Amino acid sequence: MRSNIKKIVFGAMCAGALSCAVFAQEGQFTDLYYNQDLNTTGWSADRYMQNPAAWNVGSQDGPLFDGEVNSASNNLYLVSQDPLTSDQSVLFGYDSNNWNVHDIVIDLDSGVNYRILHLVPNQKLQISGDFDITLKSLAYWWMPENRIALDENVSITVDGNLNVANSTAKAEVDEGNVGQNGVKFTVSSENYMPSSFEVKGNVAFKSEDTYSYWSDNILFSLGVTSFKVGGYVDMTETRAGTFTWDLCKTANDNYFSDISVGGLEGGSALQISSAHSATVNLTFTNSSAHSYSGTLASRAGSDNKLNVTMDASDAQNGRQTLIIKEGGAVEGDAAMNPSRLDSVTVLNGTLNLGAYNGLVNGDLYLGGANGRLEISSAYTDSGTGTLTFENATFERGTIVFTVEETAADKIEITGDLGKFGNGKIGVEFDADPYDIGEWILASRGDSIEYELISFGSSSIAEDDFVLGDLGGGIFANLFIRDNALYVEFTNVPEPAAFAAMLGLLALLFAARRRGRRSFR
Repeated sequence: MRSNIKKIVFGAMCAGALSCAVFAQEGQFTDLYYNQDLNTTGWSADRYMQNPAAWNVGSQDGPLFDGEVNSASNNLYLVSQDPLTSDQSVLFGYDSNNWNVHDIVIDLDSGVNYRILHLVPNQKLQISGDFDITLKSLAYWWMPENRIALDENVSITVDGNLNVANSTAKAEVDEGNVGQNGVKFTVSSENYMPSSFEVKGNVAFKSEDTYSYWSDNILFSLGVTSFKVGGYVDMTETRAGTFTWDLCKTANDNYFSDISVGGLEGGSALQISSAHSATVNLTFTNSSAHSYSGTLASRAGSDNKLNVTMDASDAQNGRQTLIIKEGGAVEGDAAMNPSRLDSVTVLNGTLNLGAYNGLVNGDLYLGGANGRLEISSAYTDSGTGTLTFENATFERGTIVFTVEETAADKIEITGDLGKFGNGKIGVEFDADPYDIGEWILASRGDSIEYELISFGSSSIAEDDFVLGDLGGGIFANLFIRDNALYVEFTNVPEPAAFAAMLGLLALLFAARRRGRRSFR
């Protein structure tokens, strides 16, 4: 009986301690609601975000705040009570170059282009919690831009997650005849000066389950020199064809943007809408597996470039599937054409890459001992795929080929395949040895062969490649013939069969010796 009482008392103490801990945790932060008219310009001291009188505590109707706004114990809420009808901005003022708050929550109903946050030159904003943005479009047949504007040498760092939601729903669209084309969320620097945006957690985009016309669209545009996501970017669509990530939207010539993400998830469209010569370096630093499938396009008449690098932070578990599907063309004044990957570099982790037939990418470079390139099909009715590049350089790493009875994965190099350094290129096969054995028997021959890599010219040799062990009684041999690398599979006799053959040879040899003796 005493033991039961002890359990009850201990449980009550734990429950009490837990509730106290939760209360203490909630009490750490103060919720501040911006109380100024969002349809009025932000360029005045009374409307600057550091002004305590611009905030109410606890709700939009709460008491005025009289403390320090710039504090990691504050959650900042910007919620529109009335629809936004004027192209204005909410401004961080000039009193401090270093801002540190906990959460920022933005919830706006907008029918205009709007700068939802504006940081002045040299400001640094640290968000130690999450950054949540919910946008509803009230525009007629166009897509309003909701923008975070960064002046020169500005940086934003989010320790938690960045969540962007399109709250435009079907009922509101049908009733008010607004919001048909969804919302646009942009992070860009003023005059495209150096600026950075980092999210240490994940970045996620979500739309309402119900829609009318294209009300569930989200266009995410970047115009910063550095965008870094420690977690992954989730662009999983509620409905296919509704999310677009514009990797670089600038008005400057020769603009460079470095984008680093710990993974890309979902299926949507990637594009570079810069009308000039933008170069985007997209690096995957995955520590886990993520998969993305979508189109890739670039502004018509531009010389934009997209370079992709796989450099996983965890080479064993870091894996990115990237499938480039056919499509992406957009007509009109800002026409977009289907585009290519100008370079693909594999250093660490696994890049599972697929592309539609006819897409010729730029350069392929395998340069890391822990880097693996896998080949996928961009079509659901095919288990093998083909990747085409203009040129390739192999230093070290591994290539994995899927093999089926009638075909195998293939890499086509229209130009030169070069070899750099003394490292070896591992070749592995995704196939069941038993199936390969059955295919050999079905061919009624002693072996079957597949073309793996073709090239226009090459300095590479057969001994630059190292085969992984297939096992299962299958022997594989790599050889170069007519500007192509082939694999030949043959059956290795089972030990019992091999022993029987030796026994038969021994009997034949003994019989032959007896025959010779009788002849004498």
